[in-house]
Amino acid sequence: MRRILAFVGLLGLFSCETEITDFKTENLSDAVVVYGEMSNLAGPYTVRINYTSGYSPFDPTQFQGQPIPKADVRIVDESGAAISLKEIQKGMYQTPASFNGQVGKKYQLKIMTPDGLAIASTWQELTKPIDLNRFESTYSNAEKVEEMHFNVRASLQDSRGQNDYYLVKRQDFIQFLTTCPTPPAPPAPVPICYNKCWQAVQNTQPILADDAFLDGRDIALPLVSVPYDDFTEWFVQLEVYHVDQSTHQFWKRQEDQRTLGGGIFDKVPAQIIGNLTCLNNPERQVLGYFMVAGKTKQRLFIDRYNGIPAASYQKLVNYVDFKKMRYAESPLWDCRKAAWVPYNVGLNLPVY
Repeated sequence: MRRILAFVGLLGLFSCETEITDFKTENLSDAVVVYGEMSNLAGPYTVRINYTSGYSPFDPTQFQGQPIPKADVRIVDESGAAISLKEIQKGMYQTPASFNGQVGKKYQLKIMTPDGLAIASTWQELTKPIDLNRFESTYSNAEKVEEMHFNVRASLQDSRGQNDYYLVKRQDFIQFLTTCPTPPAPPAPVPICYNKCWQAVQNTQPILADDAFLDGRDIALPLVSVPYDDFTEWFVQLEVYHVDQSTHQFWKRQEDQRTLGGGIFDKVPAQIIGNLTCLNNPERQVLGYFMVAGKTKQRLFIDRYNGIPAASYQKLVNYVDFKKMRYAESPLWDCRKAAWVPYNVGLNLPVY
């Protein structure tokens, strides 16, 4: 009986196999990719335009695809007023620094490429920016240095009576120190030694939140802690975008695909279409997004030197190889030349 059931099961498996005869793929090698954003904060705003094709391992400038230069790029509002963007490098366009969006107005991005493609985004209203309700850090002690850290907490105060969606970008700025070379013997002058620089570690994953079941309440943001592995300064910067539902859905789909685990119940990866279309050639694929949103920005200083228990401080001193952390084997007069430090942004923090 068991043999018969097993045989029937096999037949069932074979009967589920279906030959797909109308499968159709779409060639995206010449698709146009656009990304840009604008807000209520002062500009300039930047729009990047490129083709998906044109990648060359011998040309690092084309890692994002072939840029599209000499395009006519404008941001228009509902009254018909238009701001032209200037090309600052191949495929990169920028508004005047004096231009900023107005809350309540609707905006649209319009592009005319050199080969005659007319591209436009959907109209989007610039929503009211939302301030952080709380943004703070607390030191968390532990027996082991590897487990000592600073908990970072932030929250948004949601407005009551409407559906709200939020996108939050986090950027950490970490100070690093280098070792100065041995000074030359007198009477030679001693050069100035710049040994305090900053690195801005890349973070491409936004935090997404909405007020489902939390209408009008405090919405906590999930933030990764800051390690206690050095005494140098550390800043956490949050940029909070009050976005519409379509923008939230676009980034949610991006995150869903990024976090696919390879399981059989995972969603099938697919090309995510944004809010841009080619008006005079609807079949021409346009990828990317032009985001219009109310925005606030805030930085939090993490003091990793003062207020630390003496015993924990001493543990860190004994644990960390500061000669290695200060790059003692590669002394420099100018830390800006420390090419081995990833995302080295130089002596000063970027303009806030």
